[in-house]
Amino acid sequence: MSKQTDLKEKLFAEFPPATEKEWKDQVAKDLKGREFEKLIWKTYEKLDINPFYTQDDLTHIESKTNSVPGEFPFIRGANPKTNDWLINQEILTNNIKTANKLALSSLAGGADSLTFNCPVDTEGHSGIPIQDKDDMLSLLVGINIKDIETHFKCGSSAIAVLSLFINEAKKRGSNLEKLRGSVDCDPLKGLTLDGSFSKGEQNSFNELRELISYLSDNMPKFKGLKVHSSQFHNSGASITQELAFTLAAGVEYLDRLTEMDLTVDQISEKMSFSFSVGSNYFMEIAKLRSARLLWAQIMEQYPTKNEQSKLMSIEVTNSSWNKTLYDPYVNLLRGTVETMAAALGGAGTITVRPFDSEFKQTDEFSMRMAKNTQLILKNESYLQHVADPSAGSYYIENLTNSIAQESWKLFQDIEAGGGFVESLKSGVIQDAIYKTRESRDMNIATRKDSFLGVNQFPNLTEKIIAKIKPDKAPIAGQNSGNKIKTEDKLSIHFATDYLSTDDVYAGDLVIENLDSGEHKTKTLNPYRGAHAFEELRLSTEKHFKKTDQRAKVFLLTIGNPSMRSARASFSANFFGCAGYEIINNIGFSSPEEGVASALENNADIVVICSSDDEYPQFTPSIIKELNQSNPKIKIIIAGNPKEHKKELEDAGIDDFIHVRSNALEILKKYQDILGIEA
Repeated sequence: MSKQTDLKEKLFAEFPPATEKEWKDQVAKDLKGREFEKLIWKTYEKLDINPFYTQDDLTHIESKTNSVPGEFPFIRGANPKTNDWLINQEILTNNIKTANKLALSSLAGGADSLTFNCPVDTEGHSGIPIQDKDDMLSLLVGINIKDIETHFKCGSSAIAVLSLFINEAKKRGSNLEKLRGSVDCDPLKGLTLDGSFSKGEQNSFNELRELISYLSDNMPKFKGLKVHSSQFHNSGASITQELAFTLAAGVEYLDRLTEMDLTVDQISEKMSFSFSVGSNYFMEIAKLRSARLLWAQIMEQYPTKNEQSKLMSIEVTNSSWNKTLYDPYVNLLRGTVETMAAALGGAGTITVRPFDSEFKQTDEFSMRMAKNTQLILKNESYLQHVADPSAGSYYIENLTNSIAQESWKLFQDIEAGGGFVESLKSGVIQDAIYKTRESRDMNIATRKDSFLGVNQFPNLTEKIIAKIKPDKAPIAGQNSGNKIKTEDKLSIHFATDYLSTDDVYAGDLVIENLDSGEHKTKTLNPYRGAHAFEELRLSTEKHFKKTDQRAKVFLLTIGNPSMRSARASFSANFFGCAGYEIINNIGFSSPEEGVASALENNADIVVICSSDDEYPQFTPSIIKELNQSNPKIKIIIAGNPKEHKKELEDAGIDDFIHVRSNALEILKKYQDILGIEA
């Protein structure tokens, strides 16, 4: 026996394995009579997640977990040796010179991939107004396109923008075959967000077919088809919905384009998947692993010559759904968690959104912070050095399997309904997402789901209106109606000529025989989960700016010291979410003392903070004295004293606030009462 084996046996002798029953017995002991089932997490994906897993839980999925990194079914990633990824910086500005400056700064600071956001995209982000070859020259001056990946986020202007890039590359003497990057042609994303194909259904696929064909022949390392999940993710979809619908979109492209004489290998080589990743850390790691597994399973059904065609190329951008206007530096923490999940999940390229991108044009500082998030995880945490760090984790392996199973069921339902486009036209996809969205919105309103700094623990002194700087500059290349500047209209049949000509300009490619009279489908509407609470607080800010009056909430703390303190903290947090001035107090010795102080402070709302049993003792006299002096004051109980509720309501209490309250509904109610316009 070797020394190493002997040491291993001695080590594990110190920690004998525990059975599932032993774990449950210990948990039951620690719960002290509470039900074990209450520890099971029920997710939006309709998954029941256990509080712990053991080695026995891996036995039923051994066939999926026994593969090695870099091999089919690619559940463990694309690279057999490392977990490395490209650090991508998205350039978000509406000025070409600024974009070039930011790009050069990003490259100097450690980025090895750039994404230029060109036109206004369908999610409302402004972009760089590229209109002609001089604009492209100005954008790329000083940037060595041979050494980095260059991506263009340009939607329906993909061919036009690509042609300008090719023109610039040829002038530099670059070998097109060696250039790396992409344009993000994804007409199905446009369909989900706009309700129709921007160029008609058949023309959109014709253009995509010509784009892929050209890239296959001339630019083997440049991708042209990007299947996005962001429109699902940022519209409130669950992880299984996001994954199933994104896979269904990928299959729609495979089926349509193979019918147009492209091979599966050609399509796969030019296709990448762009996923949004949120802060649900372990679930997001498992989502990316599940995505590769399911795509490999799908690709097994198609004739491929290259095994790598079955590997899903994954790019990740962190979520915008969970980002906030208020307390925006928390977005840095959210972005860090999301970046870690993307890295551990095996993303090939990661883009971190700047923390302030939701309310202003990003600048060099916020972009540097976004980029440094990845640099720290690489250079100080070394996340790139271990291939598939999640392998063997009982929890993540089971999450991966559960997400894959549920996503596959939903994917099969979409296919049985005629595929992605037909399911969109019938509203099946949209209805499913909006049902999940309603659940999310209710949980946010009742604060079961937290947005730190917005619906929980707000910074009471924070003001944001002055920091919001909406982009109002006109941007070229919008999806609706912007035309290229050429003397003659170009038929889709001459797309390859269009790509090779020197006299081309950005914008939508004009295509002959544009489909007309297309039926519009129900659209998805991306939003941020915190927006409803933020609207309340913005309204409060605007009201104060206009009237110089800020609503005052007076916390009348009385009785049991621990209960009044706890309920005062709860109440300050509750009304602080609407931006009201909170007047807290250590405690009053009598109702009369508390009422006098409330009147002296010109309170609009008085929240009585005490224990359930003491409320009947203090409340009637407080209500009587306040109503005599100022009947407009609203009086609220902090808590839910069920045994005394009827008695307190009869005494004249206006409301009760507690952990089960719909905070959003109650705060909207008091906005109306206080005359604060929405």
